[in-house]
Order: sequence, then structure tokens, then C-alpha cells
Amino acid sequence: MTSDGSPYTRLTRAIRAGNLAIIEATAAELGWIALRDALAILLVIEAKDDERFERSAIRWAGRLALEVPDLELPEFAGALESLHALPDEHAQRTLLLLAERARKPRPPAAAAPPPTRRSQDVRRRFP
Repeated sequence: MTSDGSPYTRLTRAIRAGNLAIIEATAAELGWIALRDALAILLVIEAKDDERFERSAIRWAGRLALEVPDLELPEFAGALESLHALPDEHAQRTLLLLAERARKPRPPAAAAPPPTRRSQDVRRRFP
């Protein structure tokens, strides 16, 4: 940790300041960003880098669909409309409420190690 604080503290500070360069560097350092924080980053992108906004909004919507387990199709459609309406405050509140329902995705399951000769012998004796 640097004298500037933890990576998460630096990320939130960069979001408040609207500094995309620091946001990108700190996000890379963290590796995983909660959907709520990703929405805050998306709002900075919308304000500062209109060229990247659409692609970023689509990625955020994809995460929303994956990370909110009980998301219904009408809610998802409303989220897409809200993304299109940004920076509208009502749209921001709608998206924030949806993002707060997100769960951290589980990492992919590790592949099982290849069977050893001993485990193959045991399987032959005990089907």
C-alpha cells in the first residue's frame, strides 16, 4: 500500500475526480470491480470519453445480466433504457438500485487433475 492509500481508496478518489487514467490504472491493479463501482466508472466515461461510452455501457449491461441472479427481462430492458438515458439522474438511480442487487461472480471451477494410476485402480475395484 502506498502513502495514497489502498487501491480501492485510490479508485474511489479517482472516480470522484473524474480521472480516467488513474481509474484505469487502479482498476487494473484491483483486478475485479464491483458492479456498483463499475457504474460509477461508466458515469465518468460518459462524461469524459463519449467515444468509449457505448461499448462500456454494453459491457456493464452484460455484467448486470450475469451478476444479478433474479433479474427479470423487463428489468433488464429498463436498465438498457436507463443506460441510453444517462446522465439523467433518474436513470442513474435506477441503475444503482439494480447494481446493488449484484453478487460477486464465482471464479471458474478449476479443472480436476488427471486421474492417477492409483485412482484408476480404485475405480476398477469399486464401480
